Amino acid sequence: MSSRISLWTGLIGVGATVALVQPAVAKTPVEIAKTARAITVLITEPDSVGSGVMLQRQGDIYTVLTAAHVVKNKGKVVYKITTPDDLKYDIISSSIRSAPGSIDLAVVKFKSTTSYPIAKLGNCNMLESGMDLFVAGFPGTSKAITELVFVFREGKVSANSNKTFENGYSLIYSNDTLPGMSGGAVLNSDGELVAIHGRGDRDTSGAKNGFNLGIPVNRFATVASNMGVELVAKVAPIPQNTTLNADDYFALAVQKYRKRDIQGALADYNQAIAINPKYASAYNNRGDLKRYKLNDVQGALIDYNQAIALNPKYASAYNNRGDLKYEDLNDVQGAMTDYNQAIALNPKEALFYYRRGILKYHKLKDVRGAFSDMQQTEKLYQQQGMPQYAQEAIDLMKQWQQTGNNSRF
Repeated sequence: MSSRISLWTGLIGVGATVALVQPAVAKTPVEIAKTARAITVLITEPDSVGSGVMLQRQGDIYTVLTAAHVVKNKGKVVYKITTPDDLKYDIISSSIRSAPGSIDLAVVKFKSTTSYPIAKLGNCNMLESGMDLFVAGFPGTSKAITELVFVFREGKVSANSNKTFENGYSLIYSNDTLPGMSGGAVLNSDGELVAIHGRGDRDTSGAKNGFNLGIPVNRFATVASNMGVELVAKVAPIPQNTTLNADDYFALAVQKYRKRDIQGALADYNQAIAINPKYASAYNNRGDLKRYKLNDVQGALIDYNQAIALNPKYASAYNNRGDLKYEDLNDVQGAMTDYNQAIALNPKEALFYYRRGILKYHKLKDVRGAFSDMQQTEKLYQQQGMPQYAQEAIDLMKQWQQTGNNSRF
């Protein structure tokens, strides 16, 4: 709900007599991005785009896992797959199989003699709040995006529930996503597929509200055979606990917020915090809810303070508190301090520069500093494959040049 501008199970080599086990070395984001690019495909039909993940190969037939809503017009249109080498293939129309019930998953198949990598399945059960997570896919075209390009976004796990919520979604993460990335890969820090991305919620203005949801591969494993897929690798079962934990309540709060049940979402955030008083993300999100939906500025400030006290490296919480100090409390210096800290903690987040640039221009009359921040905003969004956001930074700078300090944002 934060303010935003209108963005493999591998085999270890075992010797005949002695197994030498080396310490696991975490993959870098660059390595994970290469993995994601190699297994992620573009799915198109005349009026929409989506993404998918190459899951299996049997002879010259590839099976791709995606979100069911990406191929909802099966039987009515011809879907095409574009592979990482930019080759295009027709999806075999009879191969489209949706998950049983309302789970938002589907598999499709295409035929190719080319050898492509396939995803290695991970264990979504192992994910915890605050862990690194990566999402890949192909955003659709827009006024700013004229070509379909692969996008890879870094982020963190916000909550991981074992419960099955609406349409099978239960993994929540902070990664910025865009329409068209639905069906794309969600990877852990080992480059393993742990979920399929399906939703990146936006508010009524079109701005991101911070809720991004995926369906765990562990849940897919429970229905794979019903979809005509026999998994070769064993996937860990979903724990069958009956008592709701803090992540469950967090996920419930997200679902209720999506349905505009604000009081219900607030109650669930309260419950998540009651179970886990050190749940920094729950405090941050509850702060957002209080500020934007309940007009409770002081309550929001208390929650942001607590989120930061629990996690002093929580960059987004500093940014959110900076927004509140600037827009609601007229605490310009306090806002500047928070924006500076957010940038120090995460210098790759374009939004933080954008917000600081706005403050510099309108409150500090630091035109040179404001333009420097907005240029950095443009640069980062371009690098991250989000040119429509970059264009907004460009447009704002043009507006400043034309109207001077009397412009509004």
